[in-house]
Amino acid sequence: MNKKNKAIFGFSVKDIAEIAIFCALAILLDQFIKIDIGITGGSLNISMVPLYIIALRHGPFKGFVAGGLVYGIISCLWDGYGISTFPLEYFVSFGAVAILGAFAGMINDNLKQKKAVNIVIAYAILIGSVALAAGIRLVCASIDSVWLWEYSWGEAFVYNVTYVLPSALAVCIILCLLLPFIKLTNREFPTSYLENYCD
Repeated sequence: MNKKNKAIFGFSVKDIAEIAIFCALAILLDQFIKIDIGITGGSLNISMVPLYIIALRHGPFKGFVAGGLVYGIISCLWDGYGISTFPLEYFVSFGAVAILGAFAGMINDNLKQKKAVNIVIAYAILIGSVALAAGIRLVCASIDSVWLWEYSWGEAFVYNVTYVLPSALAVCIILCLLLPFIKLTNREFPTSYLENYCD
């Protein structure tokens, strides 16, 4: 495995430790700082923030593993809605943070520039990626609402949009506020992904 592939797919001890800390933070946010919406699941929360930070610092593959597998499995078991909800509402929905990871290099490169247009591009990519991931989560949650909870398509969409959209908006605002600090962290403490793949 060459250096670039190792940066994308390999996990160093430092990577594992950082990803574990951020996954634990996401689980804490999900379990203790949220507003539950209804009996069939869903809540207003900001648990996706640490998962997006993982994707920004470690790229799409590690972001997907952290979101879809690690966080997804633990959160699914903790929530107690059954393993039937895992494939769409946890694995795919939370794995969608990898979308932002796919653009981590572009965001990082644009943030290094001094021009205002590059900063705007970085923020636009961030907002667009979060919006796309939220759309995927909304579709997955709506499919499960129809399939598992026997909602109509209209009911499923309305029910799920009440928590997916506000949560995504809150997460997006927090990430935009954190982006200068993430830029600084990436410069002072680069991950193997940022060092070997993005440069």
